[in-house]
Order: sequence, then structure tokens, then C-alpha cells
Amino acid sequence: MEIFLDLWNNWTTLEKISGLSCFCIIFPLLPIAVKVITKNKPLSIFSTLSLLSTALFTLIGIVALRIVFDLEISHIFLLTPLVLLFVNILNIGTCVGYYSMHSKRKGFNLIELKEEYQKDSIQLTILILLLFLSLSIFLTSTFLVFIIFTGLLSLGIIWFNYALLYWYLLK
Repeated sequence: MEIFLDLWNNWTTLEKISGLSCFCIIFPLLPIAVKVITKNKPLSIFSTLSLLSTALFTLIGIVALRIVFDLEISHIFLLTPLVLLFVNILNIGTCVGYYSMHSKRKGFNLIELKEEYQKDSIQLTILILLLFLSLSIFLTSTFLVFIIFTGLLSLGIIWFNYALLYWYLLK
């Protein structure tokens, strides 16, 4: 708990208000938007579970960095939840976009959605790997740890979402 108190105390009032308002707006609006766009309750629940898993991955990752690796969590790590949220929204968006474009087509099934989502996940994985590897070339110390940490969590979120979609929608 001390980790989060230290992080919270290091934030300015503006950072606290903007960060909390961002998350308080996105967490309820994204599942509602998915429900409205797709008219599919399981996809809406999938998006909610995906957002909650992103929050859980972030918390576990920060605790692991602080306790297991004994690293000081600095201001730069405030960007990690935002990057993960952006990656997660991209990941959910590919699934919802494909579903909304093809769900009314004759012969569409969820197996086709899973295969397309897998292709999109592979492409997003390659993009993130290239992006974070190119950013980490010239960095040292805290910034390098931040890039590696955020990149690994981003990849974990992508493939956790794929497993979640596979197990939840395609039982």
C-alpha cells in the first residue's frame, strides 16, 4: 500500500484530477459504446473484463517492480497505465470493428472473429515490439526499465485479451 501512497503523494493535483477523470470516463463509456455498436452483450462484458485486467496487470506490475526488483517508482511510470489503456482500446477496437462490419453478413460466425482477432493481435504485437525495441536502444536506467516494463505489459494485455476472447466467447 505504501507504493501507491508514495505514487499518489508525488502527483500534482492536476495529475490526480486528470488521471482519475480519464479513467472514470473511459471505464464505463467503453463497454457502453461496445454494447451500442455491436448490440452483443458478451462483447460488452469482454471489453469490461479486458479493462479490469489492464488495471490488474498494471497494479501487479508496479508492485512487482517495487518489491521484487526493489526499483523506485518514479514519475515516468505514470505513463504506463495510459499506454496500456491505449493499447487495450486499440485491441478491443479491432475486435469490435471487425464484428460490427461482418456480423450481419451471411455465414458469419465467432470462429471467423477469433481468427481475425488472432491476426490483429499478431500485427499489434509486432508493432509494439518494434516500437519499444527502437525506443530502448539509446536509453539507460529508469527510462529503459520503463520502456521494457510497459512493452512487456502491453504484450501481456494483448495476449490475455486473446485468451479471454477465446475462452469467454468461444466456449
